[in-house]
Amino acid sequence: MKILLISPERERKKEEAFLFKLSFLNLPYLASVTPAGVEVKIVDEAFEKIDFEEKVDLVGVTAQTPAAPRAYQIAKEFKKRGIPVVMGGVHASMLPQEAIQHVDSVVVGEAEEVWPDLIKDLKRGQLRRIYVASEPSHSSHLPFPRRELLNEKFYFPLKLLETTRGCPHHCDFCGVSKFFGFRYRHRPIPEIERELCTLFQKGPVMSPRLKKILSLVSIDLPYFLKKKLLYIIDSNIAGDKRFCLELLSLLKEFDLLWYGHAPVSIAFDQSLLKGFAKSGCIAINIGFESFSPKNLNDMGKGFNQPDHYAEAVHRIHDQGIGIMGTFIVGLDDDDPSVFQRIIDFCIGSKLDWALTFIMAPYPGTNSYLRLEKEGRIFCRDWEKYDSLNAVYQPLQMSVEELESGMRRTWKEVFSISSIYKRILKRPWIHPLFYLGMNWQFHKLTRKW
Repeated sequence: MKILLISPERERKKEEAFLFKLSFLNLPYLASVTPAGVEVKIVDEAFEKIDFEEKVDLVGVTAQTPAAPRAYQIAKEFKKRGIPVVMGGVHASMLPQEAIQHVDSVVVGEAEEVWPDLIKDLKRGQLRRIYVASEPSHSSHLPFPRRELLNEKFYFPLKLLETTRGCPHHCDFCGVSKFFGFRYRHRPIPEIERELCTLFQKGPVMSPRLKKILSLVSIDLPYFLKKKLLYIIDSNIAGDKRFCLELLSLLKEFDLLWYGHAPVSIAFDQSLLKGFAKSGCIAINIGFESFSPKNLNDMGKGFNQPDHYAEAVHRIHDQGIGIMGTFIVGLDDDDPSVFQRIIDFCIGSKLDWALTFIMAPYPGTNSYLRLEKEGRIFCRDWEKYDSLNAVYQPLQMSVEELESGMRRTWKEVFSISSIYKRILKRPWIHPLFYLGMNWQFHKLTRKW
């Protein structure tokens, strides 16, 4: 038996195409729990053409909301050839009755627990229409993802690692918590260590003397040459302080450069902040989201305190850690002045990288249900639910003002003068890493 797993890629306008393509772990994890004796192939449509004539026994597709229409097109082509198609992922889990109109079977929730049973049913010719993961996957029991099924030449040269799933917060725009659950689950540290040992060697990248010399000019080139770069994909690496400190201690043994996601509050926890710095953390991705306390309370993120943002950035930078900030616009307390405030903060606080997105009310989220009830959603073309296009009517500005303001924010944050002030003007923080990222986005925004 042969199974083809596909990551669909929707067509993008050139001015909306992101430049740094990261690999992914969802399909490699699914491949890892596929029963022995079943051949698995993964196709990433961002780089590879799908061979619809390939002889396979089952096709699996996964898609977030913007790629769902493309997933349905792919399913149609294979179904025409008599090949059964199963769909999973966040969008199918939120709208299983929509997805089942296009595929033979839908997996709702984390697929690893039900995938082996689905394969057994397929072999018996008894494939069910919907499979529901009754419990979140026990991540401590999962095999390591089969990364070898992805062609590493397609992706930015860093390894991906998952150490936790779930998030206790109830942000109204986020579908991640609904998909993975509101209970924070972490893997055992020894198991994470075993997986890291399959990706990297322990020990220093260079001699202590050379490291000290290069640190004076913030040059990280040896890490890039040896590809000792890691991205921890967890939604919140600091959700459990005790676990986080143990993980940071483990990462230190590998002498890596790594980045991950954490709340702004870690800036005010000295033990966590020191642990991040000593572990080789090159960047923390922080969802600042908004400067409006009303917006933050409405979205369920009232624990963010805008009055302390600048101090938080200063504290994190003092540890030699960069900040990749994200902001959301188009919220109910936003008027057209919100864009300049974000621009001024990003440049004035020297954020090392920052993106501003239009709030996307993904199906199944509280924001979608609320806006639908209020009659403000005017677009249900899922491809537009990409955080770059407005699909609902904002309260204090027009749709045109929202979209043009978001794009102006990107252009000014990634302008040459802004890059100089934030990245090249001393004190430096990992300029090799951030200059390349910022310059690529500068080239992208020149098309706008």
